[in-house]
Formats: sequence, structure tokens, C-alpha cells
Amino acid sequence: MDLITVTRQGDRRFLIGVRRHQVVSDMSEKEGGRDAGPSPVELLAGSLGACIAMMVQAYCDRHGYTDGDVAVSLTLELADNPKRIGSVVVDLELPKDVPEDKKEVVRRVAQRCPVHETLRNPPRVDLDILG
Repeated sequence: MDLITVTRQGDRRFLIGVRRHQVVSDMSEKEGGRDAGPSPVELLAGSLGACIAMMVQAYCDRHGYTDGDVAVSLTLELADNPKRIGSVVVDLELPKDVPEDKKEVVRRVAQRCPVHETLRNPPRVDLDILG
């Protein structure tokens, strides 16, 4: 797995680097940032949506469902104590030619995406303080 780096770009804005890609993350103006990019929480939810979309699109491509594209919309609800995402509603749009009797299969494909599985089975996180 490639190293992911996060470096400060000023205020509460950070640059996330993965291989040759860069993504800016910032807090909203209401939260003291400049809204220069999605917040970390929004990126987490976006990762879930992208993972589901990619897995389901691959399934549709393999089975010849081509009347439209896969799209995902997510709605977050935050919770406190501890502050976190309390719930996520995922709306999954499928190509029009996916048969009704295959939609439960699609649901299982979506639920098996690595990000969804990670949220259901949280990883161990080891935090080392350097310097």
C-alpha cells in the first residue's frame, strides 16, 4: 500500500498526498476554515460513495447493464459524545436495465466494498507521536 501524507497548507487546510495525486481538505468557514476543500468527514463519506459506485459499476459492466451509469448520493447525520458520523443514507442510482430481481445482488455488491466493510469492522488504529 502506498504511503499517504497529510501536510498543512495554512489555517485548517491540509494537502493529502497519495502517489502522484493530491486532495485538499479544509473545514467550512463556520468551523473556522476557509472551505477550500471537503472536510475530513466529507472525504470519508465520499470515499464510501466512490467505493460503492466503483464496485457496482464494475458489476453492471460485467453483466452488460449499460442503460445509464451508476451514481451515489450520500446524506450524513453527525452525532456527539463522541463527535462522529452518526448515520449515512446512501442513495444508489442504477442503469435502467438492471432487472428488479438483481437489485438484492447489487445491494450485496455495494455492501462488500472495502470502505463499507471497514466501517462495519473498524480497523485497529495505532497512533505514534513523532518528535
